[in-house]
Amino acid sequence: MFDSSHISFLLWFGLHQSGAAKFPNLKNEVLSATVTFSQNRIVSDVSVGPLPCSSGRSKYEDLAGRRVFLPEEEEPETRIIGGQEAEPHSWPWQACLYYSDMVACGGAILAPDWVISAAHCFIMYRTPRLWKVMAGKHDLTDSHEECQQVSQVSKIVTHEHYSEITKANDVALVKLKVPLTFTNCVVPIDVTQQPPRPSMTCTVTGWGSTTESGPHVERLQEVNVTVMSQSECAQYYPGEVDSSMMCAGKPKGGADACQGDSGGPLSCFCGDRYELAGVVSWGVGCGRPKKPGVYTNLTRYVNWINSVMEDDALQIRSNTMETHTGSLVLCGQPEIHPCWQSSDYAQVVQVQHKLRVENIQSACPHSWPWQVSLQAHGRHYCTGTLIHHDWVLAAYHCNTRAKTDTVVLGVDNLEITDVQEIPVKAVYTLSQNDYSPPIHDVALIRLLRPARIGATVAPVCLPNANIKLNDSWDCATAGWGTTKVAMYKDPEVLHQARLRLVDEMACHRRWGDDLNVERHLCASAAGSQSCMGISGAPLLCQKNGTYYLFGLLTWGSRHCDSSRPAVYTKLADYHSWIGEFVKDL
Repeated sequence: MFDSSHISFLLWFGLHQSGAAKFPNLKNEVLSATVTFSQNRIVSDVSVGPLPCSSGRSKYEDLAGRRVFLPEEEEPETRIIGGQEAEPHSWPWQACLYYSDMVACGGAILAPDWVISAAHCFIMYRTPRLWKVMAGKHDLTDSHEECQQVSQVSKIVTHEHYSEITKANDVALVKLKVPLTFTNCVVPIDVTQQPPRPSMTCTVTGWGSTTESGPHVERLQEVNVTVMSQSECAQYYPGEVDSSMMCAGKPKGGADACQGDSGGPLSCFCGDRYELAGVVSWGVGCGRPKKPGVYTNLTRYVNWINSVMEDDALQIRSNTMETHTGSLVLCGQPEIHPCWQSSDYAQVVQVQHKLRVENIQSACPHSWPWQVSLQAHGRHYCTGTLIHHDWVLAAYHCNTRAKTDTVVLGVDNLEITDVQEIPVKAVYTLSQNDYSPPIHDVALIRLLRPARIGATVAPVCLPNANIKLNDSWDCATAGWGTTKVAMYKDPEVLHQARLRLVDEMACHRRWGDDLNVERHLCASAAGSQSCMGISGAPLLCQKNGTYYLFGLLTWGSRHCDSSRPAVYTKLADYHSWIGEFVKDL
């Protein structure tokens, strides 16, 4: 039986007095107890019906989710929306993310070099070098805290299907340049593989506002929230939540994360430690009645998280190239990441008896820094892709000519003149038969002088034979091709579209013997000189934030026929040939 002032739960006690518990030899036990609340004061670790501990934990399971510093006695409340100041360093997996030296979001430590947060934290602020992560923090105004560790960010991986509109898949992983050292007050936490049960009590922590629209706080706050069922969550947010989300709070309000807590951890007790159930995503106001906080349900992303962390070494080479300033740039990793207004694929629809191409979007400036314009006498005629500061890949049928043609780099709007223009020094192709389309629709263009690599001009990665393209990759194309079925002039501004890979045999049935399944890849919907299909446009696929060039557009439907997918020349077969010319690729 429960009443309003007593509740039974499991407590984990960690000795924390002067030398009583020295990390990593933590002493702990699980006890059943009855605790009296005073004004909702959190005096111990609580859980109504403890979360079953996940099997198959990480290699840090002896450390993960364990707290050393626990509160001893009540202190005057400093509420975070119904919460209080946490005991210093009592949530040792908590991280604080700074953008340009300003507190931006929270996060949770998963490994020495990985922190998890929310994707929405990075949508407008994608440049890793402007981010840093602080661990072991309690008081943000104390720049000399004994426990604190700081690391710059080397990589940001947002979920490829995150939607700014619906907030679905609101999860991101942050790679640190300098790995953290685990101590008493810097500890990782494992992501739970068992979803928390409704009515279970978990804890959200952060430095966010303690009042709606209020400022950040200086010291870490904590608040207990109750996990709600999916049906109850849907009642409070009809049509707005999906299975990638979960709600936690109190029906009457008064307990919630708030502005500045985004990406912070929702930690749930599982018997002998805490596990990470969610990260702060969104909500309406802060602590309002019938408007609980919405968290990303991390049980749905265990495989994605593992894939990102394990595949981080997925590089075909060191993937570095020196810039004109002497710094290094990674291939396939733009400083300004592609931004999508919609997560939908490009498609052709009929509206009022007219065909229209949907989900083709203007690209954010310089988000495809390897995209180049091939021009003759100042007029754009084909798209190329930078693979090295001296080399560009293009389609053979573009018929690029040495000495007369020019490669324009760092361009988004073809009318802008503040770009790099480099003459073509030489063009290399394979011997051709008199076929149309050509049997080897690929050309290697040597630039007269090296391109200046930087934020607006950078190479894409080329896959080797060990990197296989399948449905786990997120693919797209970009170019200055037609975006309407009956369009007489190609747009001046670079456009982009998500692409869905098409099974080779299904593609063969559409195109017949013109398609060679050994040499071609298919994707929909794009076409030659129609529907984002300017000749030579790249088939770009990314995993873990790194883009690879898998194909060059060879042909497609001239009438945007979505039943006839675009056909790309498969570049994996040409890797050895390209390597004969580009020695340091």
